[in-house]
Amino acid sequence: MILQDKNGFVMPELQLSSLPTGAVKQLVNKLGKRIANGEYAVGENIPMEPELVAENGVSRTVVREAVKVLSGKGMVRTARRYGTHVCEIDEWNLLDPDVIGWHAPDSPMAKQIFIEATSFRILIEPHAAALAAANVNDIQREVIQSSATVLESVDRYQHSVLAADFAFHATVLEASGSLLLRQFRRFLHAVLHFSYATVSEQVQDEHRVPNAHGLVADAIAAGNAELAQQHMHAMLSTDIAAANSLYRSA
Repeated sequence: MILQDKNGFVMPELQLSSLPTGAVKQLVNKLGKRIANGEYAVGENIPMEPELVAENGVSRTVVREAVKVLSGKGMVRTARRYGTHVCEIDEWNLLDPDVIGWHAPDSPMAKQIFIEATSFRILIEPHAAALAAANVNDIQREVIQSSATVLESVDRYQHSVLAADFAFHATVLEASGSLLLRQFRRFLHAVLHFSYATVSEQVQDEHRVPNAHGLVADAIAAGNAELAQQHMHAMLSTDIAAANSLYRSA
């Protein structure tokens, strides 16, 4: 799961969704991006089936399957007499990695997604850190500590350390020993990709807890569940505070 080469950590490729393959997948991605970035506005209809067939050079079956996928993600709803319209954002499945990934860094929802995704993480990851302190094995402990060292020794928001950031948090989830928490890695994978392209690069160092990752890693290595939970909570809390500050000033 956690990959390393001679140059450090490598961001793994994860199966983030159950999107179909071929022409349907291409059309789903195209339409999903247009919806996520406001080209097809909430409450408005997307182009009719014949228009999508002509524009994309695909069959009606492909269009229908693509719309069905988007409907399953809560982004569109089809009514026989009214066509296919874009649903309100609170109906979208914002825990779906595809839906997260379709938003461009400058999309209207970019900063809000970062804030709310981090708010969701804070409900999950501190508890995972506490469990990891009790259940971590030697290999996991080494990955957590070595990735923390990378993150604290260089500019955390360089794209080159994205893999180390994922390695740290994903290994904490793995070390928890919980099958359900391990499933959260795919959401984390999508959120980190998204956040490094949007808000996280703009977050000022003044908002950061010094050696935040190292504190979590040390607490887990020492088997101190309470301290691991506290430090993980503090780390994510500062992310939320900093992003909120940027969001309000944007």
